[in-house]
Amino acid sequence: MIDFPTVVFAPGQRIFNAGDAADHLYFIQEGTVQLLDAQGQVFVEIADGESFGEQAFLKGGVRGASAQAKTEVSCIQIASEEANQMLSEASPLWVPVFEALLLQQNMHNALRSPIA
Repeated sequence: MIDFPTVVFAPGQRIFNAGDAADHLYFIQEGTVQLLDAQGQVFVEIADGESFGEQAFLKGGVRGASAQAKTEVSCIQIASEEANQMLSEASPLWVPVFEALLLQQNMHNALRSPIA
């Protein structure tokens, strides 16, 4: 079993930028993360129990938005290579199922209402 690390980001710290190669998925344990569009405008805030960076599991994934910590944020960080290895060892069927679920999450995030 892979033990995924917990990472902590300081308020205002950039987690990743739009256009970066997507290689990690994050699950927020505590804190608030802002997702920013290409102009650097916040379009959604996500918090405890939510995930971001799901493009990491889509082959050739590239970050479509930037992410930064609004508050101190503690996240479980999952490297795409480790997770795909774990999934394929369990059953090769799990990789496309997981990718489909993450694509659905990505679409859900894209449809969320902008912050007023």
